[in-house]
Parts: sequence; C-alpha cells; structure tokens
Amino acid sequence: MSMEYFDEGDPFADFVVHETAHIFHNCKRATVGQPETRTREWLLDLDFTQRETFAYACEAYSRILTCHATQRSKVAAVKELMRDHVPDDERLDRERYLSVLREAVSARNGWTPILTGCFPRAAHHRHGGQPGMIAGERGRTS
Repeated sequence: MSMEYFDEGDPFADFVVHETAHIFHNCKRATVGQPETRTREWLLDLDFTQRETFAYACEAYSRILTCHATQRSKVAAVKELMRDHVPDDERLDRERYLSVLREAVSARNGWTPILTGCFPRAAHHRHGGQPGMIAGERGRTS
C-alpha cells in the first residue's frame, strides 16, 4: 500500500479498514480454518451489490468510533459525514450507507446494523427481516 493513501484529508477515510472489509466477502471460510457448509461458504454472505457500501460503512464507522467517545458526538459525526463526506463512488448505495451508519451509532453493537444492512435480501428475510438480527441471535436485542 502506498503511503499516499495515508495523506487523506477526509476524517472518515481509512483505506486499511476499507480494504480489510473486502476480505470478509472475498475469503472462503475454509481458507481461515472455519467450517464450511453448502450454505455457508464465505466469511460473510453480503449482497453482491452492497460490497462497496459495506466497506465504506465499516471504514466510516471505524473512524467514528476512533474519534468520538460520546453518543452525542457520534450522532454529530454522522450528520457531518452526511453533509460533507459521503464518498463519491457509483458503486456505493448512498441511501443504505447513510441508513446503516445512523443505525450503527444508535445501536449497542454498531457493527451488526452494518452487516445486516448489507445481507442479500433472501438472507435478510431468513433472519426475521429485523435490522440488527443475525443468525443465532433471534430473540436477542443488538
């Protein structure tokens, strides 16, 4: 990775987190020693069209957690991001990106809304269609 990546003025940019997020949908479970089944081949089953949305949301949320300690400042950070820092990328689902980030800063575990917001539609339905619910968490709040 070039050092130029780190010379970024956007307070929500973190290219390392962004590219790491892509590993989760590009890597098979067996590659990292996890059990694989017919329906669970990849580390994360993301909607193909939401892969960039997931990576950008992980990137922004990571920066928000790093730079903002209070709930109020996290919410303010999302508002700032919405106003001035939404990535200009045609692959980004802008509406979903902003929605999952708003949910993330309000959730106990903000990573869950990011993940479930990028599930394939059929998987979202399988998991009860409830934001914040992932396999094995039915009945638990996030």
